[in-house]
Amino acid sequence: MKTTLKNLTVSNNPVVFHNLAVIRDKNTDSEMFRASVIRIARIIMSKAFSNLPLVPKKVRTPLMETEVKVIDPGAELIIAPVLRAGLIFSDIAVELLPAARIHHIGLYRDEQTLKPVPYYNKLPKNFSNPLNTYVYLLDPMLATGGSGAAAIKLFADLNIPIENITFISLISAPEGIARISGEFPDVRLMTGAIDERLNETGYILPGLGDAGDRMFNT
Repeated sequence: MKTTLKNLTVSNNPVVFHNLAVIRDKNTDSEMFRASVIRIARIIMSKAFSNLPLVPKKVRTPLMETEVKVIDPGAELIIAPVLRAGLIFSDIAVELLPAARIHHIGLYRDEQTLKPVPYYNKLPKNFSNPLNTYVYLLDPMLATGGSGAAAIKLFADLNIPIENITFISLISAPEGIARISGEFPDVRLMTGAIDERLNETGYILPGLGDAGDRMFNT
């Protein structure tokens, strides 16, 4: 992984490059599309979780007692897939962080205004320890940044530090990165690639089409 701007990490992993090529191809079927997305997600998320707090713990091996490091059991870990395309990411996230809670965020983009429209949100009214809560927002496409910024704000409004929030995507447009970085400069952004630009209808170019439609064969 390589960092190109403050708090923005873009993958330079050959496996990610290869699988991005697979999912960009319009002839890739849904089964292969999902398999490649999962491979990419596993690599990106393993880096995204590097900010989790660690604490020491004593364990006994078959030979002796030793001190190891474990994720702070007092930290609250939140996986937040943005429906619906973010769902395919959540399986990998929970596989890597089985102790995490999942909070689905329902947002869709109005095709006329390109603004996010919320339709599902079951977040609690507050978190018991916001300063020790870590949120991982999952959305394959960071396009205009409207939905991403709206999702981040949901957690920021619950007093979770912006630096504890990570937005994870397959591909990103410069416009979306600029919007989120402008509104939330301390948020962590993790992505597989930065594409050229948005077209007049807000789709990423060269992109890969509608990630949700291609993942779910709709």
